Amino acid sequence: MMGQIFTELLELVETKYGYEIVDQLLSNSKLHSGGSYTAIGTYNHIELLILVKNLSELVHIPINELVRDFGEAIFIKLILSHPQILGGISDSFELLSKIDSYIHVEVGKLYPRAQLPHFKYDQISDNHVHLHYRSTRPFASFAEGLLLGCGQYFNEKFIITRLLSADSSEMNVTFDIVRQQKALIHG
Repeated sequence: MMGQIFTELLELVETKYGYEIVDQLLSNSKLHSGGSYTAIGTYNHIELLILVKNLSELVHIPINELVRDFGEAIFIKLILSHPQILGGISDSFELLSKIDSYIHVEVGKLYPRAQLPHFKYDQISDNHVHLHYRSTRPFASFAEGLLLGCGQYFNEKFIITRLLSADSSEMNVTFDIVRQQKALIHG
């Protein structure tokens, strides 16, 4: 997993909860890396799961809520650190429609060892899509947070619901996304 994810998580934890919580988190987590991360490094995703589980215990917030909030907060930082990814994309649904066909191709060039999730985009109407998420890692809540961050970046409000099915999980989920029209946001 990209080191930037780890460095941004620790920065967010420090901003929201203070350095003492970061120190406690790293001390209690017994990580293979020792908790020393660089933005350009690559680390085992299990360490992220350990950090979030231990953070949840420290701050008494459910794991999925922490992961979703982190995804939402990191979206803008990921875009700002890789502006070429947006390459002429003008709204959130255009971005979502290009996750697998363009964005993940570009991310793969930058991070050849990245294990990226797969997304299938189904447009229901101009302001309604289904986005199917499938991954080998349990990060659907992180993906949901990224989706919320995407809406904010484009000054659009999303209402996201998880469509339940027999195989729904943190590794496989369909997000039902309704975009409120921009005029309604500003009004």
